Amino acid sequence: MVFMKTLKEFQKKLIPEFIKSLEKYVDSSFSNGFIELNEIYKYHLGLGDDYSKQGKRIRPLLTLMCCAGTGADWQRALPAAVSIELIHNYSLIHDDIEDNGLMRRGKDAVWVKWGLPHGLNAGDAMFASAFEVLLALRDNVSESSMLKAVKLLAETCKQLAMGQFLDIDFEKRKFISVDEYLQMVNGKTAALISCSTKMGALIGEFPQEEQEKYHDFGKALGIAFQMYDDWLGIWGDFKNTGKSTTGDIVEGKKTLPIILGIKNSTRFADKLKTGKISQNVAIEMAKWLREDGIEEIVIDTYTQWTENAFVSLEEMKCTRHVRNALMELTNNLLIRKK
Repeated sequence: MVFMKTLKEFQKKLIPEFIKSLEKYVDSSFSNGFIELNEIYKYHLGLGDDYSKQGKRIRPLLTLMCCAGTGADWQRALPAAVSIELIHNYSLIHDDIEDNGLMRRGKDAVWVKWGLPHGLNAGDAMFASAFEVLLALRDNVSESSMLKAVKLLAETCKQLAMGQFLDIDFEKRKFISVDEYLQMVNGKTAALISCSTKMGALIGEFPQEEQEKYHDFGKALGIAFQMYDDWLGIWGDFKNTGKSTTGDIVEGKKTLPIILGIKNSTRFADKLKTGKISQNVAIEMAKWLREDGIEEIVIDTYTQWTENAFVSLEEMKCTRHVRNALMELTNNLLIRKK
């Protein structure tokens, strides 16, 4: 087995092996004539695309690295990595439908390209596929660990649904507390990331106490990741991020800067109440948030969650090279360009 020390070395080895497993599963699942469903899977999963259009593959990478961090063979976690990526992408297909999102990773969303009925059906099929592939763990782990993995993924899917429910519910509410925001983010974003890290420890046959430390690392990382993404949505550089710096305000999304702005900036809150916000007005409102100290609060908040992730990482029982690579990955996710 190739010995890996740096994040780049882990990515170079693990991600191609993960993609091979993902492709193998997709091709074997639809070998009986469902050519179009196979096509939808490959299209949405970015199989056959260049790396930049495939998504970051962060969740499967975390699963494989965390399994390696226990000292176990990371390859035994490949079914779980595929399963988690399928759940992530199923949620994106449904999110695009629920949010009326037209584009995903620079191309038409599945429901736009194939129609709403096929979009819903493809998402449902991907959800079921995730549990089917996860059962392949029985070839490499104990029956008890395999069942625990299935339970962990099922509980995570429920958290995802609750997080998405809150996200949709927030759209029609004027005031959202930071605690409510955290509850939503913990489900919508952090749940699957913490599942990824804990799953690696579980497959590595670590005891429950150690698995929870891996979970805590993933949870803090996921929350910090979403908060940083919220910051990019207001103050990020479009040339570097490809992310609109006015869209969140124009659409009235309940991201952390907007929630804090409603609470702590009278002029921002008053303008938001007037109704439809133009792009030019949104640019001015972003300046107000900065001038009124909201950006500083957002930065302080996601910095604290980043520190929480590093503290949890230090407490984890983990091989040295994997710990260092996870630290580098955490830094990359929170000082990223896109």
